[in-house]
Amino acid sequence: MPEGSLSLSDILQQVKKVLGKELPGSYWIVAEILELHENRNGHCYLELIEKSPENDTLLARAKGTIWASRYSMLRPFFETAAGTKLKSGIKLLCKASVEFHAQYGFSLNITDIDPSYTLGDLARKKQEVIRKLREEGVMDMNKEIPFPAVPQRIAVISSDSAAGYGDFMESIRNNSHGFQFYTRLFPSVMQGEDVPGSVTAALDKIFESESEFDCVAIIRGGGSKADLEIFNHHDLAYFITQFPLPVITGIGHERDESVADMVAAHSLKTPTAVAEFLVDQLLAFEFQLSALHDQLASSVKRIVQIRSTMLERFRGDLKHFSKGYTERRTEQLQQARLLLERGISSLMTRKRDHLTLLETRTELVNPHNILKRGYSMTLLKGKAILKSEDVKPGDMLETRLYDGKIMSKAEITNGKDGKRKN
Repeated sequence: MPEGSLSLSDILQQVKKVLGKELPGSYWIVAEILELHENRNGHCYLELIEKSPENDTLLARAKGTIWASRYSMLRPFFETAAGTKLKSGIKLLCKASVEFHAQYGFSLNITDIDPSYTLGDLARKKQEVIRKLREEGVMDMNKEIPFPAVPQRIAVISSDSAAGYGDFMESIRNNSHGFQFYTRLFPSVMQGEDVPGSVTAALDKIFESESEFDCVAIIRGGGSKADLEIFNHHDLAYFITQFPLPVITGIGHERDESVADMVAAHSLKTPTAVAEFLVDQLLAFEFQLSALHDQLASSVKRIVQIRSTMLERFRGDLKHFSKGYTERRTEQLQQARLLLERGISSLMTRKRDHLTLLETRTELVNPHNILKRGYSMTLLKGKAILKSEDVKPGDMLETRLYDGKIMSKAEITNGKDGKRKN
């Protein structure tokens, strides 16, 4: 080795000494879990990071270790108190000592975790998701979709092996009122980091046959408070707000309300409560129909009674009016008959006078009467002669008188101008 030089192990040993001198003991450190792995010996290995609050850029990165003896106590304590699992994406306030090993480098040996910090951070994230949804103006969009009066066609998103799904189907199929429902399961992961993507994929499939359903039920069985945290995911909640059918949630938590519950049209605590809600909707509709039936029957009865009374009154009025009307019409007919008789008599008299006049005129123009007054009528070949030019010398003429006729032969004829025609 050259004089004055150091080996890698020597320099790293000095780094270890400096770190041990400058950073003795333990410190409370805030960091976010990027990755987490448990090995078969029970040790937990973490990748810890710090991001810029302004733009999420990476500011720092370090390894962390929780040895099995501590991890077996810290994990259940943390998950019970914080209501979430130790997993990627959550922030920790952990107590750790600085460790440096020549072969493995820098790491933090975690000996304690404050769950109240994580709980506060999760609540902050939840409120941030709610704030963002409100700013986007979508928080109440699914609630504003009119809920069907008779929701009988249900698209169900759940795990087919979940106890909650079995409870839901048992309650809805064997309801005490005998209501019939059509359900179709769209399987989905309902626990863990894959929930948002799996549920939204199921919603996409339902959307393809949207017209076949009245509403969507997202259900899962009971679980720890930690299981609820994934239903605060912004993308999942946003997808529910945009869905064209009303969404009902029954995620299985009695005390806590997820963001998915908040944006759904209706949120129930358990899958069984979802089934009971749907049955109650049909029961309410049946009661409404029954009330309408009673109201209709009562209204019809009242109308019939009113109309019967009116008909009785009208019958009496009609009898009175018809009698008066008949009497008035009888008088009018009698007057009309008298006027008609008088009119016919007058008309007949006028017609007789007219016929007498016509008869007199006819007698006056009768050829026989004209001849009787001293006139005669000359005919040529049985036809009356109207013009002198119709007669030629030598024609045989017949002159009719009142008491006979004279036959003559034409020798000379004169025209209108008095000139002789041969």
